[in-house]
Amino acid sequence: MANSYGFDFLRAEHNLAPSASTTSATSALGGGTTTPSSSSAYRSESSNNIIPDVSHKSNLEKQADVLVFLRHHRSSGCLPPSVIYKSLGIDLSDGGADVDVVSMLLNNPKVNVEQMPDPENPSLNMNLFGYRAKFSTVRDKATLLAQINRMKNGVKWTDLMDAYDGVEKDVQKLVSGGEILGVTNPEEKDKILFPRGESFLVELDGCVTLENLPALPPPPPPSAPGMQHAVYKGQVARTLQAVRIHSRMIKTDVDPRLQIRRGEAIRIGGEWFRVSSAVREDLPLDKQPPRAQAPPSVVSMRDLSRKNEVDGYVRRFDSKTIPLDGMLSENGGIANLTKAKEARERLHAIAGGEGSGGGTGAGMRGVTGGASATLLSSFTSEKNPSMLAGVFAKSVAASFGMGRAGGGVGGGGRKRPTAKINARRPGDGGGPGVAGGAKGSRALDAEAVKAAVENAKQAASNPSLSHSHAIRHGCTKDVRDMYLETKALIPTSEVDLHNALLEHKLIEPGEKMARPRMKRKANVDNDGKPKKRRYYERKNMRRTNTHLDGTDIGAMLARAAEKQAHGKSVGDGGM
Repeated sequence: MANSYGFDFLRAEHNLAPSASTTSATSALGGGTTTPSSSSAYRSESSNNIIPDVSHKSNLEKQADVLVFLRHHRSSGCLPPSVIYKSLGIDLSDGGADVDVVSMLLNNPKVNVEQMPDPENPSLNMNLFGYRAKFSTVRDKATLLAQINRMKNGVKWTDLMDAYDGVEKDVQKLVSGGEILGVTNPEEKDKILFPRGESFLVELDGCVTLENLPALPPPPPPSAPGMQHAVYKGQVARTLQAVRIHSRMIKTDVDPRLQIRRGEAIRIGGEWFRVSSAVREDLPLDKQPPRAQAPPSVVSMRDLSRKNEVDGYVRRFDSKTIPLDGMLSENGGIANLTKAKEARERLHAIAGGEGSGGGTGAGMRGVTGGASATLLSSFTSEKNPSMLAGVFAKSVAASFGMGRAGGGVGGGGRKRPTAKINARRPGDGGGPGVAGGAKGSRALDAEAVKAAVENAKQAASNPSLSHSHAIRHGCTKDVRDMYLETKALIPTSEVDLHNALLEHKLIEPGEKMARPRMKRKANVDNDGKPKKRRYYERKNMRRTNTHLDGTDIGAMLARAAEKQAHGKSVGDGGM
């Protein structure tokens, strides 16, 4: 309260702590009747503002302490000398006790020094000290990835560790997700980070889903007894633990073990993970045994050690479950998987003819065809999603039948619409009101069909469908194994290849193995284009028969010289 009126000098840090002699004298005079509340409060206040004694340290030690302090507070920017003095006891102010340390910091490449007006005396400038990382432009995950992509020859892990708070986790996520490459250097015992370049991603078969996560129990009323609140906290803790376990176990309807191994990178719901290879629940990922740790590469040529299977993995990896080494975020992976499930359910409803008529009389039968089969299938396809959406919308338009206006034929009863849809039958009567009703029905059915087709196209173009399948780097495990098994069967010589092609009837018996060699023309260049003729004249070439200019012979000689300059023949002069 006093400080609000400008009495800052009354703060405890501006008062000197009482010495031991003064304290003993006071206790002797007062008979030890000091108020305990006031003395304890004073001691706690003074203990919080004790400045460390660094008189026994050398200047190099002081500089090291300042560097460590600035590194730990690098997110705060440049700090004034008063903050450093209160924390370290090192006086870096102008004319302070540690002038030599200030000069050392000014020449240190790891220290960023800025000047600003002194708040107490604006006419003077004071130095602010901050930590300068080797890559000062790296401030978050995006700039970190951009910096690594610029370093074509790689960058050391240790050179990036002081960039910002949390950089180690971001580097680990980039390596685990395969966005960068991490190669261990055994000589320096360091890891070198390289840009990956253009990645090759493949979708895995099977629609991935997440089990229904348990909901948190309702909180008790504020007036409930303390025991009830304690029980509620225990229920919340158990529910959160169940959520952590369930968010690591992804369900799929196609066996994933044929396409991916433990330890390889996998993307679920837009987030990168590794297929869990942990064998001990009580240890974090980086503390697992080396044989159970995920490899630095995002793909593996062989399975992990068989000893892991003997010891037993913590999370099961079977025909319907994909274990992850981390939890899906609530606003990221969990939300994307939920939206993908809703988008698939909407597609199934449209393909089954549910809710597409709109109550307007436009009937629709089940949608069949290649586009609908591809969109609704659990197996992946290489087709363009926008093209599939267009073909699916056309299938929906073709699936509409006569509806109620056809008379007696239910929705989707007619297999193919004809030109007589909504036409009047002989028993309908010929009044003008009937004709008008048929016309209105036709217009209504057309609008319903148009709305249903547009709805189908939007449902098939939903971007959430891209999270229906898991994604990995490189070709799947079964394709790689098939290639490695059949690689030895490929002939190495042209004669063996020719015989293999004949055996499998891929070429005719008399057919030559290679095409005839093309004849190279002399008047064309390496690209097959006609060569450009270049004509050169001798230097210092002078005509001497200038006395023939203006005569018929001179004109003939001029025409011959022009032809000769263009490389044309001018004859032998009658010789």
